Amino acid sequence: MTSTLFRTELYNIKTIVVKTGSRILTAQGKEQRVKQLAEDLSFLHKKGLRVILVSSGAIAHGMDVLKVKKRPETIPLQQACASVGQIKLMDIYQSFFSTHDVNIGQVLLTWDDLRSKKRYLNLRNTLFQLLDCRIIPIVNENDSVGTEEIQFGNNDVLAAQISLLSHADVFVNLTDVGGLYDKNPQKHKDARHIPVISHLCSSVHKMASENISNISVGGMTTKLKAAEMLTRAGIPSLIGDGFSSSLLSVLKENNCSTLFLPSEKKMTSKHRWLAFTGQSHGKVTVDDGACKAIKEKGKSLLAAGILDFSGNFRIGDMVDITCLDKQVIARGMVNFPSTQIDSIKGCKTSEIKRKLGSVQFPEVIHRDNMVVL
Repeated sequence: MTSTLFRTELYNIKTIVVKTGSRILTAQGKEQRVKQLAEDLSFLHKKGLRVILVSSGAIAHGMDVLKVKKRPETIPLQQACASVGQIKLMDIYQSFFSTHDVNIGQVLLTWDDLRSKKRYLNLRNTLFQLLDCRIIPIVNENDSVGTEEIQFGNNDVLAAQISLLSHADVFVNLTDVGGLYDKNPQKHKDARHIPVISHLCSSVHKMASENISNISVGGMTTKLKAAEMLTRAGIPSLIGDGFSSSLLSVLKENNCSTLFLPSEKKMTSKHRWLAFTGQSHGKVTVDDGACKAIKEKGKSLLAAGILDFSGNFRIGDMVDITCLDKQVIARGMVNFPSTQIDSIKGCKTSEIKRKLGSVQFPEVIHRDNMVVL
């Protein structure tokens, strides 16, 4: 969708993922902010866009119900607050969206739902079916069952994953500041707002680490990490003020948000899952020649280039590819189990059949099943 609704850098917008933080939903004036957010999302929805909302706030609302004054430190109490608060949160959304005659649906997730390829595809089908039925999915982490091993940690990461999965055309991260500044605007009155970032490099991340603020659980650092993940995948990202500005203002105006421009080449669904979502089951260490062939020449990984491996993996599992300096240069799905890698590492392709008796694939990891990081 191309219209006057968006900044000039944004075009052909069909699917939009919006993430809103806890403070927007819980601080003084929250009712008006949630009302405005529901109004703006409903407006975009009725314009024909496919809209997904990733919402924090379950634990915070549960704390109110259970009269817990400080954010719980123990997981069981967090889970209890989330269980109670999620009902209250969805009730609030239902009341506001219903005034616009827009239907919503709840989707609760943990990392396990994304790291399993089968569950990932099932989730994707569910979201697409909801969108096809003209439902706005409201996504949150399933904190009521979350443990350290399966928690996202913050909803910036979750929202980025949903953007990747849904092939979003733009991701909007609403917070209580107007995007990125060269200094902490809460401490420096001369802080300069940055409307556009064309390349999210280390110097940009440094700005966030120096701008320590209390804007959310994740903070600006995690918001930049989410933006970097998405821009590398080819999805433009906005970090904008959803506290004192509206979503429509963040999408249109450059003075209340920062736009992070995407890379020119979009990743495929499989490459996005390999790069940012799937769980690695081990690693293979390659020599300098293989490292160069993978990074610079677009080659597959052959057994001859493997020096060592670690982990216990099966055919089709994802593994990391590392160089001698231990840097992960790529990820891919292996054609051989770890039990066979020890026998064939360093071997020429012609020698593999002699060692194993039969060979289905000449490559350990084919280029089509690999993504360079």
